[in-house]
Amino acid sequence: MSKVHFFPDLSYHEAKNLEEKYNSVDQEFLINKASDFICDIVSRSRSKNQKFLFLCGPGSNGLDGIYCAHKLVSRGYEIEIFITKKNSNMSIIEKFDLSDKLVNNFSLDSYDCVVDCIFGYGFNRDLDNKQVNLINRINSSSAYTYSVDVPSGLNPLTGETCPVCIKCDCLISLLSYKRGIFTNKGRETWEDLYHSNLISNQFTSENYLISASNVFTGKSFSKDFKLNFQPPEHKKSNGISCIISGEQPYHGAMLLSVSASIKAGCQYLHVYTNREYAHTLPMIIPEVISKEFCFSDFKDNFDNFTNILLGPGTDKVTSEYLDYITNNLDKIKSIVVDAGGLKFLKRNHSYMHKLIITPHPGEAAYLLNLSTDDVQNNRYESAKMLHDMFDCIVILKGSGTVIYDGDKFYTCMDGNHRMAVAGMGDTLSGILLCELSLNPDIFDACIKATTFHSYSADHLFKSKKIKNYLPSMIPDTYSKLVNI
Repeated sequence: MSKVHFFPDLSYHEAKNLEEKYNSVDQEFLINKASDFICDIVSRSRSKNQKFLFLCGPGSNGLDGIYCAHKLVSRGYEIEIFITKKNSNMSIIEKFDLSDKLVNNFSLDSYDCVVDCIFGYGFNRDLDNKQVNLINRINSSSAYTYSVDVPSGLNPLTGETCPVCIKCDCLISLLSYKRGIFTNKGRETWEDLYHSNLISNQFTSENYLISASNVFTGKSFSKDFKLNFQPPEHKKSNGISCIISGEQPYHGAMLLSVSASIKAGCQYLHVYTNREYAHTLPMIIPEVISKEFCFSDFKDNFDNFTNILLGPGTDKVTSEYLDYITNNLDKIKSIVVDAGGLKFLKRNHSYMHKLIITPHPGEAAYLLNLSTDDVQNNRYESAKMLHDMFDCIVILKGSGTVIYDGDKFYTCMDGNHRMAVAGMGDTLSGILLCELSLNPDIFDACIKATTFHSYSADHLFKSKKIKNYLPSMIPDTYSKLVNI
């Protein structure tokens, strides 16, 4: 089924409010829940003859580590503890009679496993030189590394490294998934992921993390997008979709977006493209009606179009088409602007919530007059700025795609590094155009297209012996997955 799972994306203050609520009744409730879960993960995969080093910071993350160390000692594990801030949490060390487990200097070569409990969700600053050196030592060691909640040094809100962070083998996520582990550089910081909500009560959030996969566990609600689909009475029941794409020499971008839209299920597609491409396109994809770029013909047919995609593989020709569409938004359901079309958008113009833009970080940087690094290091603020500039839905592509509708942020948990390849965005825009024709709600179409596009990439990456799958392989996989 075409299900997308929505996980609460708790802010730091939302998480703290939950913690305070439970701590007011029992101060050790959440710590015991967290440390029990960490112990279970460790004991499942590691034997008692291995030697562990716990690196514990001064905050609640460090306390989770101390409680876990105590419980593992009682199970017969060989544990040593390094306190990163002198004399912090010493009352708990004494309470559990762990003073003889403390070390001041250590060689990482003497440990089989390291448990990183240095910084948690409250981390939001650059590391000092001493902390940078410690993290670099951990990353250079051969020890198997666990991180608790967030890899230390990673900004849990933005996915930025500050300036370095631990690259762990196993991340143990607590209470809620943190958006920073899925976006920007966060996906590069862990291999395996385990999660526990710790509490049984359902909780809500201002924002959400989204996935089409069943691998993520924890509190969530799901939406089955197949429920929105009504069998069409005829080929134009869901309107006529239109793609304006493919100036020379960008034949490939046009083919990828058109093919993706057709294979995802678009029932009636009209394409305006370069004269040569217009002639050959129906030979490759006979289901498409194609014409060479002709603005007058486009205007004559405009009232027939329901959803329009403009931009893949275009540049100069885009401007007059976009201007006309902009002045006649009341006549269409939606317009997707991607790639070459983005630079012709009118700033501070109301697009009546019918505009969807799909920039990658470089294109977003151009629109915002920022550097690409600025966009990447604050993807959520960048998405908000783009929404405010164009009054539109923003799909900011990249590791951990961010979708913003002016109200909530949705971070895609699916995807992998092989998606950073030319043509991947063209397939997304084509799939999105198709979903806009099938879904009555514009934002639902954005959610479904984005999550299943990334999930399809994960499916290919995990199921194929050849890891270098191509963007052209995504639409066939997408079609299979959404119809399971």
